[in-house]
Formats: sequence, structure tokens, C-alpha cells
Amino acid sequence: MATAWGDESVRKTGVPSPMYLMGACVCDDTETETRQRLALLKPKGARKLHWRDMRPSLRGKVVDAMAAMDIDHVIVAAVPMSQWNTAERARRKCLERLLPLLETEYNVDTLVLERREISQDRNDIRFIDGLRSRRFIGPIRVELCAGETDARLWLPDQLGAYGDAQAGTGRYDEFLGHVRTVFIDSD
Repeated sequence: MATAWGDESVRKTGVPSPMYLMGACVCDDTETETRQRLALLKPKGARKLHWRDMRPSLRGKVVDAMAAMDIDHVIVAAVPMSQWNTAERARRKCLERLLPLLETEYNVDTLVLERREISQDRNDIRFIDGLRSRRFIGPIRVELCAGETDARLWLPDQLGAYGDAQAGTGRYDEFLGHVRTVFIDSD
């Protein structure tokens, strides 16, 4: 079984339509090399590698490093985000699509998401428990952790490259060619 590390990104400006993105990277739980590579790229004094805080030159280095890793990358995109009325509704729709995908196609038994506000985390867990009780997902576990606690949580944040590519501000075609992107309907 594998572990996936997940994070969100919301793009409202510079893109044709506002989008909510939920990214996940499937990474071996015992992979220390991944953490070491990412830690070497983290700017001195930064708590973590955060896409929107990086300069374009560092973004290129991070994307190149990720492309060299043997990691599956998945993005579930709610585009346009306005179809779901709120970012939280778009998040739920993305989780509803992402969790069974990770479980059945990537053999993931745990998804680690970056922790948000306590009330938001509580709502996420309640929603995921509802998916499980309706048998929409199987035994996949979801854990919530602070972004700076494990460098593997930085992986899905770098999928901000997708948002930059959509906004025309970044050229990450080679890397993004290996990222699976799934669009969800408003149904």
C-alpha cells in the first residue's frame, strides 16, 4: 500500500476561469530521499517550500527535482470553480473524486492532507466519514498534518505549476505532461 500527500490551490486571477485544484502525490512512506531533496531546495529561513512564496528560478529547480523523482502526481480540478458556489463545496467535490481514484488506481491506503483551520479540518473529516458510510470509498485513511512537519506535504503544493501554466506565467510543460489531471463536472 502507498501513501499520498495532498494539498489545495485556488486560482482566481490570471486564469480564464477561477479554479479549485486538489493535488496529490503518491510517495513511499519510508522515502527519506524525497524529504532530503526537498529540504535542500527550501530557502533558508522558510518554514516550507510554498509555491506562491518562491521566485521563478527556484520554482524551475523544484519542478526539475520533482520530475526526477519516481512519484505519481494527480490533480483534480474544479473548473470553473463558480459552479460549486464556494471553495469549500469545490473542495468536497474534489475530495469525492480524488479519494476513490487514489484508493483504486494508485493503491493508496492513506492520504495526508495539509492541516487548515480547526473548523475546516473538522468539516473535512465529517465529509470523508460520510463518504465512507455511504460506501463511496473503502478503508482509505485521511490524516491532517501541519505543512512544515513533513517535506512530503510540500510535493502537492508544487502543483501550483499547473495554475501558473493555465495563467500563462510559467512554462512547466515537460513536468506537467507527467501529471494526471482529472476535471470534475458540476453534476
